[in-house]
Amino acid sequence: MTVQLAELGHPAATTGQLRLRLTGVPESARQRLMAVGAEIVEDGELHAEVLSTRLRPEEMAEVSHRLADTPHPVIVLAHTGAERLAADLVGAGAIGLVGEGNEEALLGLVEDERSPGALLTSFERRFGDSGASDARGRDPQTGLSDRRGFERRIGTLGDSGETPRVVFLRIVSDRWVTPTPDGVVVLQRRRLASAMSHVIAAVGAELYSTGPGEFGLVGPDLSPNAIEALGGRLVEVARTFRDRGLPLRLVLGHAGPESSTDPEELVDLARRALDVAAVDGTRNVLGGEQLALGVSVTTELEASLKLVAAVEGLMPEGKGHGERVGRIAAELARTLAWSPAAVARIQLAGHLHEVGRAGLPREAIGGPDGLTGELLEAWRTFPVRGAAALRLTAGPVVAATVHAQRERWDGDGFPEGRRGEEIPEAARVLAVAHTIETLISADRTATSATIADRLRGRAGNELEPDLVEAAVTAMPALTAAGRADV
Repeated sequence: MTVQLAELGHPAATTGQLRLRLTGVPESARQRLMAVGAEIVEDGELHAEVLSTRLRPEEMAEVSHRLADTPHPVIVLAHTGAERLAADLVGAGAIGLVGEGNEEALLGLVEDERSPGALLTSFERRFGDSGASDARGRDPQTGLSDRRGFERRIGTLGDSGETPRVVFLRIVSDRWVTPTPDGVVVLQRRRLASAMSHVIAAVGAELYSTGPGEFGLVGPDLSPNAIEALGGRLVEVARTFRDRGLPLRLVLGHAGPESSTDPEELVDLARRALDVAAVDGTRNVLGGEQLALGVSVTTELEASLKLVAAVEGLMPEGKGHGERVGRIAAELARTLAWSPAAVARIQLAGHLHEVGRAGLPREAIGGPDGLTGELLEAWRTFPVRGAAALRLTAGPVVAATVHAQRERWDGDGFPEGRRGEEIPEAARVLAVAHTIETLISADRTATSATIADRLRGRAGNELEPDLVEAAVTAMPALTAAGRADV
């Protein structure tokens, strides 16, 4: 088949005011775009067209057919519940997506240095290490019942016909959210958990440990006003602790019967509210009915995951490839003593690194074996496509990592032919993680020692030798991450 490579490109770096054409975009979103400085145009020079998933079905069918031939970039503006449609539109030719309520992310088209963090926060909430529990179902650091106990309690109340208030609490500190904190943080976690438990028990609610630096609260009889008052007290309790000399910041997200009577939906709403509160900076206690950005970011993440799952089904490594690569990359980054934030970014980049394959001709998605001519060239565009899609919501660091994932240490890679330390360090780590995962996928019976030997064979040409040696030293942990049940 013939592939027009110009159709696979992405907008060049732009400057100045963001010029957008809107298709099917609701008035509320139009106003938010104008509020963040976008100029709405009907024709002439523009940076991108914004296509809303709220467009009527008959109009959507017509638009989706023309996506591949549209001369300008198309960004999907997705509403909650339209994640599959948004993913399909990207597959049909749109270059990326943002969720309703996060229209400000589109400024990333003209401001290269913008560093959105909401997608990373949402990703960490869903895929981050939740820590270990002891055999009694208790978190060893706080002594509280663990996440499974929290989920069982919510399920039990739901089965009995009760609709509890579900609350998530998070400490906004990279020192607190790491699974392996220093001794000072371990002591503070236990003391904070004890102090909060006393306050919470007084109102008939229960506190659980749901992850590093995170807690869950179940309040069978808590009203919206009561949780606002309780949340204020808990925020003040947290402020009596110090984080690098500053008062510790606690944020809460909650949802109750005014939002839904479905337990799973309550958990999801409370989680989303927590994500918003963590990145918002102005509100420490946020209810599910007050959501804006958190809903949109969850939409972006879910649609991105659907895109990745769709292309992985056509790849030799199969479903779960990205998640396995992300886990291996994160484990290797911890071995290299990276900060928790850097570990989270490399895991996100690893999980979504193949997203740029969406929208390629079907024959090119699984490449490059057997591809020639324009199909091979089309396949080679996927790192650039992926970086462009992720730059809007995951930020420049994740985008740069994905962009350079296929560069080689010897300079024979693509898309730019960088060599050695010209390649971003995160991309070099991602390349090692990707290689380990493909070696595991190709031979499920291979031992860690065998994988290590095969990896060493690629040092100095494809991969950085020092990183390969670091990976070899940690190979049992890396292969365990690559074989995790995903």
